[in-house]
Amino acid sequence: MTWVAVSVSVVAAILVSPLPAAWTVGITTDPATARAPWWRPRSVSARRLVTVAAVTSVLAACATGGDPLVAWWLFSCGGAVLCVVDAEHHLLPARIVYPLAAAILATLAATAVVTGEPDRLLRAVLAAAVVGTGWFAVAFLVPSALGLGDVRVAALAAGLLGWTSWSAVFTGQLATWGLAVVTAGVLVATRPQERGRGMQVPMGPALIVGAVLAIWL
Repeated sequence: MTWVAVSVSVVAAILVSPLPAAWTVGITTDPATARAPWWRPRSVSARRLVTVAAVTSVLAACATGGDPLVAWWLFSCGGAVLCVVDAEHHLLPARIVYPLAAAILATLAATAVVTGEPDRLLRAVLAAAVVGTGWFAVAFLVPSALGLGDVRVAALAAGLLGWTSWSAVFTGQLATWGLAVVTAGVLVATRPQERGRGMQVPMGPALIVGAVLAIWL
């Protein structure tokens, strides 16, 4: 990582942040009443724009430690949308996860061709499959704990980390569950009315930040 890469990544994230900010509104709007598809630009409040720009910039700066950089930059921008939406609505919409996964997979595939490293692409796919299967099993057995959105994002994050190594995948899982515990603690402290076994803990932020954190760990 260089300061040039960090600067370019952050500036690019700030420049595109109005679009992710609009997506945080568009993908949670009822399609039947929406005036435009969720991916179209739309006006948002200054507070939302600043919030999404800040989250995107921080993730983009931290993600510059990942390889390949383009894939991690995409992950940070899409991840910012997922973090905000999940924190607000306890939702990780497939409408954003699937296109994001497709873009990242295409980036990894192109990188594998250019660098002549198909083994890294295979490891990424296997990591996504293994972690996705594990999370799906938990969601199936304890549906109140995890949703299918969590499963999709967990597989995506694992696949991206799998490009680096299996140890990165393992570290990402540890970081995710550690951050999930922290998130639950914050919710218990700030929302006492929601305490109890039925309290919903948004896993999106933990999954996204955990993956980025695993780059450095």
